[in-house]
Amino acid sequence: MSDALYTYWVGMDIPADTSAKDVADFNAFYSNMHRPEVLASNPGFLRGRRYELVQDDPRGPRGPRFIAAYDVESKEAAQLYIDRNDGPASARPVYSDGPAAWQQRQTKWRLMWQHLMNAPGDQQVSAAPYMYLVGMSAAAGADETELAKFNAFYNDIHVGEVMKGYGFVSGARYKCLREFMHPAPGVPDFLAMYGLKNEVAAQVFMKGRLTADPSGNSFSAGPDVWMNRDTRWRLTYRLVE
Repeated sequence: MSDALYTYWVGMDIPADTSAKDVADFNAFYSNMHRPEVLASNPGFLRGRRYELVQDDPRGPRGPRFIAAYDVESKEAAQLYIDRNDGPASARPVYSDGPAAWQQRQTKWRLMWQHLMNAPGDQQVSAAPYMYLVGMSAAAGADETELAKFNAFYNDIHVGEVMKGYGFVSGARYKCLREFMHPAPGVPDFLAMYGLKNEVAAQVFMKGRLTADPSGNSFSAGPDVWMNRDTRWRLTYRLVE
């Protein structure tokens, strides 16, 4: 969802019974009015992309219906946003009101991520029309040495195996810099994003996710801190625009 060193996410839901027309109005307002206002009102925000959930976690609902991902140009710009969020409300931007579905939205996620690595692939992360997201934390109580082992295994072995095994065209990893909002038990510490090249590939992948045992794969076993990891969500999104 992002090729920047930092990315800010907003995930939101609208009522399940929202009509097709109201969904269209919501998307038009979000893309054409709200997104430009966010970019103009937050120094260092470079661009924004919007995604819609097409497959939730097989274990049950975990992901918001819509995600807006904003590229942030630097650590300083990310920290400026964090500081303004933590400061007085009078210093924060005021955005335009939207249509009925916008007024009924429920914000579920507000997260700032920091880039860790990109895997070799055929596309940049942002170019893929479908994205598979995995949010996880290392084993509870992991110390700095164990976290280093976790990240080394994830970066050097697991990401490559996953990309080869599923035919992903891009891959990247992030860590959570700041959680503003996320349902209990909280945001995972790490995010992996894998790109799917087109709708056909996405449909094949999603069908496999519904029938496969997540533990029944041929991926390498890692250190204990990896084997006892906590995977919070596995979600597939399509690019809205």
